[in-house]
Amino acid sequence: MKIAIVGAGVVGITTAHELAEAGHAVTVFEKNGAASESSSFANGGIHCNSFTLPLSASTFTGHKLRRFWQTTRQMSHSNWATPANFRWLWAQSSPAEAAKVCAIQSYGQQMARLGMEVTDTLISHHQWEIEQSEGQLILLSNEAELNGYSARLQFLKDAEQNYRLLDREEMEVHEPALHGADKIFKAIHLPGDRVMNCRQFSLLVKQAAQRNGVDFHFDTEITGLQAQGKPQVRLKTGDTQSFDHVVICTESLPREDVLKTGLQTSTARIDSYALSAAIREPLNAPRSAVQDCRSGITITRIGKRLRVCGGAELNKSGTNEHDKRVVNKLFRTLDQYFPGAANYPAGTQIWRGSRTFTLDGLPLVGSAGLPGVWLNLAHGANGWTLATASARLLSEQITGQSTSLPSEPLSPQRFIR
Repeated sequence: MKIAIVGAGVVGITTAHELAEAGHAVTVFEKNGAASESSSFANGGIHCNSFTLPLSASTFTGHKLRRFWQTTRQMSHSNWATPANFRWLWAQSSPAEAAKVCAIQSYGQQMARLGMEVTDTLISHHQWEIEQSEGQLILLSNEAELNGYSARLQFLKDAEQNYRLLDREEMEVHEPALHGADKIFKAIHLPGDRVMNCRQFSLLVKQAAQRNGVDFHFDTEITGLQAQGKPQVRLKTGDTQSFDHVVICTESLPREDVLKTGLQTSTARIDSYALSAAIREPLNAPRSAVQDCRSGITITRIGKRLRVCGGAELNKSGTNEHDKRVVNKLFRTLDQYFPGAANYPAGTQIWRGSRTFTLDGLPLVGSAGLPGVWLNLAHGANGWTLATASARLLSEQITGQSTSLPSEPLSPQRFIR
């Protein structure tokens, strides 16, 4: 079959690779000049088997008004009072039965494990050298924060995923350079999580896909989609191209053309920031991933660079203006926990990227509700972790195979009422 992929981030590239491996003729369209220049460009690199990244999954517990207040407090920019943002936040604050919450969290962890398996198989098969390190440490300031993590820890226990609650001395065994451990109450050590260079992996998969015949078109913007008969993509030049299937891996297309699934109030775009700096002294840098529970900021080592990620801004896309308060907080957090690790004069980059979140924290993978049109997007905080898994599951759906995991929890139609 002749298949088009719209978007060349890690999700689009891995989807193209999966479909090419299945024997299809695949064309990828990307509006940027190179692969992985948007959300995949400077993420924290945490391949999170535990599904515990900030904003990664909803808990649905507690009173709706209290949850609404707690959610808005997580936003570093207060542009949530617009009608669209208010509707999403209000819907996201709705409570749910404990069994449903458990099922969502369990499925997310199963998908994360599948993603790790597919990723590891690719790396092993091609003998790729990927910048990576093992483990994640979540720093807790007080007992209240530990209690707030109790439900997630129970999910991990039920899923038979290893974790340990560390005291201050044990923290320093895992992160010898960690500064100020005497002010940290406890830490959760997640040995199954890891840090991997997402963009490096994406470019290697792109090369493998090209060897399988995938045709990449960069600096090529898709402005619309027609789904009468065979789906057609409309290029900015005015030309149209017809395919047997079209897979949307980006939200750059107008929603009225693609998202015919009642998603206007079930998804939201949230921007976050990343600080990248060269490592001055490796002994003063983290070994792997460190997450500050209170702020949601993560600090990782990716090769010879430090990556500090945080912030959450609703619906601020379209402007290049950075929130100086959030950027300064990234610098302060890095210097607080790992003073002297960064070589700022050697070059420091501040990047802001946008991610799409659903109400339940799981991505949209499956039919868009239009003939021959499919979605593989809205992975939220877990795009890097779930990329290869969602690519595998979508390829299996398109080719009519039995899926590696049930596809219903990811259906874009699940939010229609």
